[in-house]
Amino acid sequence: MRLSFDIGGTFTDIILFADDGRIITDKVLSLHDRVGKDVAAVAQSANAGRAESFIHATTIGSNAVIEGTVAQTGFITTRGFRDELDTRGQRRPNIYDVNWERPPPLVPRPLRLEVTERILGNGSISKPLDITEAEACVRMLVERGVKAIAVCLINSYLNPVHEKELGALIRRVAPGLVLCLSSDVDPQMKEYERASTTVVNASLVPVIDSYLTRIERDIASECDRLLIMQSNGGLMSAQTARERPAFTIESGPAAGVLAAARLAREGKLGDVLSFDMGGTTAKGCLIEGGLPLEKPGSEIGGGANTTSHRLSGAGHAVRVPSLDIVEAGAGGGSIAWLDEGGALRVGPRSAGADPGPVCYGRGGKEPTVTDANVVLGYMNPSSIADAKLRIDRDAAYEAINTKLAKPLGIDVMQVAYGITQVANSAMTRVLKAVSTERGRDPRGCAMVAFGGSGPVHAAALAESMDMKTIVVPIYPGLFSALGLLLADYRHDHISSMATRAKAADKANLQQRWRELEATAMARMQSDGIPTSAVRFERYADLKYGYQMEEMTLPFPDLEKSAQPVGELLTGVFTRAHQQAYGYVQDAEVELVSLRLRALASAGAANFSETAARVAKDHRVRAQASREAYFGPVHGKVTVAVCGRFDIPASGRAGPLIIEEPDTTIVVPPGWTVSRDALASLILSRA
Repeated sequence: MRLSFDIGGTFTDIILFADDGRIITDKVLSLHDRVGKDVAAVAQSANAGRAESFIHATTIGSNAVIEGTVAQTGFITTRGFRDELDTRGQRRPNIYDVNWERPPPLVPRPLRLEVTERILGNGSISKPLDITEAEACVRMLVERGVKAIAVCLINSYLNPVHEKELGALIRRVAPGLVLCLSSDVDPQMKEYERASTTVVNASLVPVIDSYLTRIERDIASECDRLLIMQSNGGLMSAQTARERPAFTIESGPAAGVLAAARLAREGKLGDVLSFDMGGTTAKGCLIEGGLPLEKPGSEIGGGANTTSHRLSGAGHAVRVPSLDIVEAGAGGGSIAWLDEGGALRVGPRSAGADPGPVCYGRGGKEPTVTDANVVLGYMNPSSIADAKLRIDRDAAYEAINTKLAKPLGIDVMQVAYGITQVANSAMTRVLKAVSTERGRDPRGCAMVAFGGSGPVHAAALAESMDMKTIVVPIYPGLFSALGLLLADYRHDHISSMATRAKAADKANLQQRWRELEATAMARMQSDGIPTSAVRFERYADLKYGYQMEEMTLPFPDLEKSAQPVGELLTGVFTRAHQQAYGYVQDAEVELVSLRLRALASAGAANFSETAARVAKDHRVRAQASREAYFGPVHGKVTVAVCGRFDIPASGRAGPLIIEEPDTTIVVPPGWTVSRDALASLILSRA
């Protein structure tokens, strides 16, 4: 038995694959003081014995950074670099925005100390580490009550000898403190990014350790093995997550994208845009050739910037591999409100799980996007989540009327429809940020829509993007939890090179790969993965010498080509640069670093077998109908309400509402819907 659970802003989604072929699903409210116990209760009720593993996606790390609840951390660096966490490499999101306020560094200045030492840009030692001075710094931080120490010395990615000496000193003087060395966490050039990543990792270790200890305690009666989703879409053990919490910053959104990528490959969908709308945020990612786009790093704590995702500098740099996801504060729980000018706004503030939308009847007073969808007739007016959550449509109607419609002097249905349109505009920017802003034409892509609210809004968003096809997979409201069961183990390792591509030496490169593979294999073995199950993928960071940012590209097979290494790497880069930016330069190509992905299968789940199980276990729905409002063009329409397996392969025309235990799919006028071999619903625009 394997169980996965994804804790969202409103609901925690649970999927259990039992040994006897059963699939058990559930949704519980995300009440953090008891969510682990609720998950264990679902496993216990299955009567399937102890689980092989529980797999978890979490946002606890990102929330801690955003909310400023990380552990008090000290920072030790080379003399003269104390303020690099403030200056941030002189980066800011918009140099012309005089109103922008730089968020404070995670480590206040009194806890940032300097030591005398210096390693040069070629890795040679210019000044040895002053051990006496270093010990005084460590003792000072201990006296000031830090829980963790981050160490980032200049050029330690080339020669970590001084960081290792300082680490040994800290372990001797303060053995109880968390210690993170930049040469272990992020051994790459670019000083600020390396320092920031190390600080984020160190400050999160106590937070993640406490959180995972509580989860493991709550599930101990049902399972001994807890696996955690990483930002890159791979799994790692809970113990590794305790050591490398920075790798879990984007853990939550990654699982759904991973499932969408697997569906794109199995269903031969071509290029797709994944669209995930939950209770708090909406997220988008571009998937090409069945693989989601990745990025070598991201930022946290600077707020979402969907209008121009390429601008950076607003948050704290976290340089760990992650799926290239853009998100905005527009979810089902996003609150609708009127600004000082009387304009209707939606989000980014959310009602969350407690008290939640007004229609949940848990004390919420502010109208939300979910309340608007209930009033419009899109969502069931009496219950959702397989009848476990009662819905009060009258309360939602009254909240929209009192808070918004009366002050605006507009009909309630028009205001409710306006709420969805404002929310849709924010989500459209998310989809544009991952498509048109990257030079991709979304009209040639299918949209894979999931999340508790995604299939409700998908058709309207597709129309705004001029997209013709929407795919709503099985378990759309639990899709991220399903993605956890489809994920592989993965660990990423890097080796900095910083050399001209033409000067790269084949023997040196092969030695670097062997060292990376040995390190990766040791990490996999510590997670309990047998050597025979591990496979490797090789990548290189390449750029023109004058560029600031590099492209991460597959590393060519040196054994299968007679070309010199430099020519091979230059060819790989120029072809990719031409495709991404439309031009190439007659300039030197630089090999910045080597990247190794170590992968191993964690389970044998796939969509075809899962769809067969779902089809076998589906329940016949009683036919029903209700009124739904589709805007001023169509007005109120009486629509049929049916289930997924009421939709034939030959198709059925909208308007139509398809209800499932975990979500609702809205098929508006002008769209048709059919069901494919993987039990996915395919919405097609006339």
